[in-house]
This record gives sequence, C-alpha cells and structure tokens, in this order.
Amino acid sequence: MAAAAAALAAEDRALWVARNKEYSYQLWWFVASFIGLVAIGQLLSWFSARLFTPCPSPLTEKRDTEGHGTVRARRFSWSRMPIALVNYFRVLAFRNTVDIGEKYTFTYAEVFITVGYVVAIFTWEFVNTTDLSGNLLSFTYWSGRAGALAVSQFPLITALGTKNSSIAYITGVSYDKLNFIHRMMARVVFILLWVHAGSKIAHLPPAFWKTTYIQVALAAITAFTILVIVAHRSIRSRYYEFFFFTHFAMVLIMLIGGYFHAKNFSPLYTYIWPSFIIWGVDRFLRFFRLVYYNNYFCSSAPRPLTGVDASVELLSAQFVRLRFPRPPQLKWAPGQAAFLIMPSVSTIPFEAHPFTIASVDSRYRLQGKSVPMDRTDSLSTMNDRTDMPLMGIPASEELQFMINVRDGFTKRLAQAAEMGRKVKVLVDGPYGFSPNLHGDDTVVLVAGGSGISLVLSMFLGLVSDVQNGKSRCRRVVFVWSIRDPKQLDWISEALGNALEVAPEKLDISVRIFMTGRARMPDQTPLMSEDDDENSSSDEMMMTPTMEAHRPLLSFAAVQLTHGRPELGKLLKDEVSNTAGRISVTVCGSQAIAKACRDALRMPFSEPLYGGPSVVLHVESFGYA
Repeated sequence: MAAAAAALAAEDRALWVARNKEYSYQLWWFVASFIGLVAIGQLLSWFSARLFTPCPSPLTEKRDTEGHGTVRARRFSWSRMPIALVNYFRVLAFRNTVDIGEKYTFTYAEVFITVGYVVAIFTWEFVNTTDLSGNLLSFTYWSGRAGALAVSQFPLITALGTKNSSIAYITGVSYDKLNFIHRMMARVVFILLWVHAGSKIAHLPPAFWKTTYIQVALAAITAFTILVIVAHRSIRSRYYEFFFFTHFAMVLIMLIGGYFHAKNFSPLYTYIWPSFIIWGVDRFLRFFRLVYYNNYFCSSAPRPLTGVDASVELLSAQFVRLRFPRPPQLKWAPGQAAFLIMPSVSTIPFEAHPFTIASVDSRYRLQGKSVPMDRTDSLSTMNDRTDMPLMGIPASEELQFMINVRDGFTKRLAQAAEMGRKVKVLVDGPYGFSPNLHGDDTVVLVAGGSGISLVLSMFLGLVSDVQNGKSRCRRVVFVWSIRDPKQLDWISEALGNALEVAPEKLDISVRIFMTGRARMPDQTPLMSEDDDENSSSDEMMMTPTMEAHRPLLSFAAVQLTHGRPELGKLLKDEVSNTAGRISVTVCGSQAIAKACRDALRMPFSEPLYGGPSVVLHVESFGYA
C-alpha cells in the first residue's frame, strides 16, 4: 500500500513538474504574441503615415459673419470608413479612462492589458490542478506552479524597466510608458510569489527553515515586499531618491536570492540569469553613451569624463533653467528627454535623472527672412541668438532644460542656482520617441507649467519642418497655462524668434492663459526709435531681454487671457475646422490630460461626415 502511494506521488510530481515547465513556455508565447501584435500595428501605422497621405474630405467653405474662421459643410462618405474605425479605436483605447480617486487615471488600453495579463497568468496558475487521486486544486500542483510562472516573468519585467529596452524599439512605445507595464507585471508577480511562499510556509516542516535554499528564498521575498511598498506612487514621487536607491538594492537581493533558490528546481533558474544579462547590457549601453557624448574620445582632443560647466538660473521658486553646450555627437528630436548626472548636486556619483530637452539641435535651424528697417532689432535667423546667450553659443548648439523644483536633487539644484554657481553636467540620451507631425494638417500643442519644455521644442521643430518643406502642417495652436506673467520671460525670445521667421503659409495661434491672481501685463507694442528717445527714465528701465527683442505680446498671433483654458471648446473648434488630420500633444497635469481626452472623444460618425483623423499624444508629469 505504501509502495503504491509512493509511486502515485512520484507520478504526481513528474506530472506537475512537466506542467510547470510547459505552462511557463505557454505564458511566454502568450505575452510574446501580444508584443508581436503591437509591433505589427506600429509597423502598419508607420507605413501608412509615409505611403498614404490622407486627402482632405469633400467640403464647402464660407466665412462666418464675423470673419472669425471657416465654417465647413461636410458630406457623408462611406470611403472614410477606415478612418472612422481607426478613430473609434483611438477613442475607445486611449481617451476613455477609469478614474480611481483624483490621483489615478487609467486608459481603457491600460485596463485591458492589466486585466488580460492577470486573467492569463492566474488561468495558467490554476488550470489542470487536479492530482491523480482526483483531488481538485491540489496544493502540490498550484503551489509550485505559482513560483514557476512568477520566475518565468523576471526577464520580461527586467527588460520593461530598462532605459534601452528592446521592447520599446519593437513596439514603438517609449521606455517611460512601458514603465507602467513594468510596475503592473511586477505587482502581479509579487502576488504570485506570495501565493507560492505563503502556501509553502504553512506546510513547511521546522527542519527546512535551516536549509540555505529556504533562507535565500525568504531574503528574496522580503526584499521584493520592501520594493513594492516603496514603489507606491505616493512614496516614489515624494521620495524619489530613496526609492531609486532602495529599488536597486532590493532588486539585486531578490534576483540573487531567487537564483540560488530556483537552482534546486531546474530549469527555473534559467529564467533568472538572463535578467542579469539584460540589466548588464542596459548599463553597458548607458555607460558607453555617457563616455561617447561626454568624453569626446572620437574627437582630436579627448578630455576626462568630468562633464561640462552648466549655467543654472532660478526662474522662480518652482522652476530652474539649466543650459550647457551640447556634445557635438548628440542629436535629438523635439520632445525627447535626456538623463543628467551632476556629481556636485547628487548625493552619490553617477546618479541620473531624466528631463525633457527644451531646445532643438542644429537640424532644426530656421532660415531668416527680411524685416522692415524699423525692426532691425529683430532676429535675421533664429540660430544666431538665444535667450541670454550662454557664452556666445547659438541656441541650436546648446542643451536647455526647464526643471520643476521638488525635494531632493532638484531642490539642491535650485539652491545652487540661488548661490549663482555653475555645476558640472554629464548627459546621457536622447531617450523616448518624438511624435511624428509631418503628416498633420493642424497641430495643437498644450502645456501646463514646466510642460512647456516638451511643447516649446516641438513648436520650434515644427516651424522648422514647415519652413524646410518637411511637414504639410498649415495651422499650429500653442496653448500654455501659467500662474505668473513673469513665466513669459522663460520662452519670450525663443518663441518670438520663431514667430518672426515662421512661413506666412503657416497659421499660428499662441494662446497663453494666466491662472494666478497676478496682474495682467500690458500688451505693449514694439517701440520705435523716436518713442524710445521720448520715454521716461522709468520706462527705460527694461531688462536686457526687452531691450534686445520685440515684446512677445506685440505679435498678433499671441493672446494672453486671464483664467483657465476651456480646452474642451478649444479642441472641438479646431477639430470642426480641420480636414485631413489633426494632432494634439499634451504635456501637463492629470487634469489637463483628462480635459483633452474628454474633448477628443469624437463620435464614430464624425469622420464619415468629413471629420479629421485625430491623434492624441499625452505626456503627464511625474517621475520616471
């Protein structure tokens, strides 16, 4: 009888070990298939954007009675069904949201991915868990399988958390957006590991607590628990540096402990050592880029890896502007970010922080145009001058960042700016993907506060592309919400220079909304030389920027309004007056992003009646 029971137990063990291995493979194929599906969709989108230029819909135009714009009478057409289907998918997946309180907003796409992954992984966890004796949900089956499935996901979670992720290049989704999936999968795997560990602890004989493979497993699950706690958004955003260091240490402990524990259950450990390789390759690439961009070893005069002197300016109590000469090899597209290392500001050397690049490089130089004789103070070319030039360097030859001051690193950077000292900076980048605006007829750029870093660079790049015939855009709307009118000085020259040389065929509307209680500035026109001579001494007390440049508010394209922007009405007006394709890029708070998503939930029939194809890009504030 005992021999029969032992034989049955051995058969059970062989069966659940084989199923653990097989189901881990199947889960990987499931995830890989989804990644492949996203990659195919991205590839088709890339080809369609370049091979098929959307034609404007049939419409008749007439000016409204006040001459404020164009009223478009659209016609129904079944031929626009593909555009309607694509638009409806965008609305359903990326503009409909599930809100949990005031801080958490998830798109339907994020909810679908999360629910799909949870259902998939727990289906494989509990399917076929009846043992050979007929016991349903046999402990020996689902307990071990929980650990096997969890460990099998380690390489994928590691890849999703790296900055040079191959998944980002395969799918076209930038590393910062993949970070949501990285955190989601890590939390699901965390639950699965506790299902495994908790069930084992409840049935573990006392003698097993002294074995090494159990002790390292406990160290690993404890480290993972600490990591999940400190990775909570409230802690991660408020104490980012603490989270950064804790994350590194706990992940290392978890992987090492998991490796030595899983070695006893071959082939589970074969899923863990690739995580070290993935992490090592990412670190090697980042170190190589750091040396390449900051050491200039490919130039005739290489220098030590000490960084360059950067100018730090305190724009306000909440914002800092950082500028330094760009490395000659560094090229970036508008909207991309870079990691900055400042040893004199960081708590430990080579601590890197990501920030959006607010300037554009030499590929986006704007060609000048002739200006009237009474406006010789205007720029002939945008790249010959910059806002308070950094050591005489043109704007296209410097990197500029507008940084929101919080605690820790950014607070110490603000203190350095207050003391007027320069800092040494090493740059690693660029990272992320810039939205392709070449095929858009209308482009709307919406920023809140420091979101101007992304929006300004995209505006400058777009004006350059239109001027050089690389973009079909005919209208651009620039929207910025600020609290204090002094914030206009941050971008007055860069934006004014672009408005000076922008092609006449490009219709530009700059809408600036002041949400604070500060007094509205006077929209003073550009003074002539005679007016200048007759000005009082008080009027002559202007900043160097005002003396050298045409005031931003003197441009007809610029409107300054007190109050919050009615983004819903603004966006719907632009959609109703656009044929072809409209792109909306948003960088701001969750409230601004939500307002834009809500406004662009267009009905399915809109494109069928000649409505445009609408694309929305959202970049929300937050730590990476």
